[in-house]
Amino acid sequence: MSDSPVSRGEFLRSFGKSMTGMALNAGVVVAAQTLAKRFAAATPPPSDQLMVKKTEAPLAADPFIYSGPTEGNRIALTFDDGPTPGVTDRILDELKQRQLHATFFMIGKNVVAQPDLARRVLAEGHEIGNHTFTHPKLNTLPEAQAVAEVEKAQQTFTDVLNYHAKWFRPPCGALRKNQSGILHDKNLGIVFWSVDPGDWAQPGEAHITDFILSQTKPGSIILCHDLYPQTAHCVGLILDGLLQRGFNLVTLSTLLPQAVGHSATSSMP
Repeated sequence: MSDSPVSRGEFLRSFGKSMTGMALNAGVVVAAQTLAKRFAAATPPPSDQLMVKKTEAPLAADPFIYSGPTEGNRIALTFDDGPTPGVTDRILDELKQRQLHATFFMIGKNVVAQPDLARRVLAEGHEIGNHTFTHPKLNTLPEAQAVAEVEKAQQTFTDVLNYHAKWFRPPCGALRKNQSGILHDKNLGIVFWSVDPGDWAQPGEAHITDFILSQTKPGSIILCHDLYPQTAHCVGLILDGLLQRGFNLVTLSTLLPQAVGHSATSSMP
């Protein structure tokens, strides 16, 4: 007999095959069912090691936010990875023209490189979130290094902008559930999204615009990036389309006031 470990699925499949064609009395059936149940209960999946994926539905007591309440027809438009000259400023122009506000998840090193552009974001009433200092995939890092990425970005916002971020978004959405404590310990709400047009892949302005306008609903958190010219070129059409549909565009702290400064709970997309 092999000493190698056998998975729960392999055990149950092999056990079922071994029973095929045998004449089982009631006692054997009951014993088999009991054994199978005990085996299944003894091997739960390692849920604390799951990486969050864009398509993953939140679980009960999920520490991540995916969308907001549907009351008031409010939505949040968010931009990751800036500030970027020639892109962030054009997006700001379009928002200012319509007197709208958004949330910008900034990379710390980009704030260091473009302090005036980051200051303009705040001066025009927008919100800034923490997107780490160098944009690594946190699920690949040891805890100390992940903490340092978050802390360095927070310190950069304090030193350069005199600002303290309330929200955090992991680069590439790469974060394990068991890493949530390092963010909540710093009073940061962890925000993902419910609408992703994939503008990071630069699929074309028409696709970005049509996807956002067709998929957005009350409470949506929209993911965009102030890194690519395509996004900047179509943001005016996106804003006008959302307004025509009756949406009220607000910052995350306005959409989620009950979660500001607290360990947040999630809402289904």
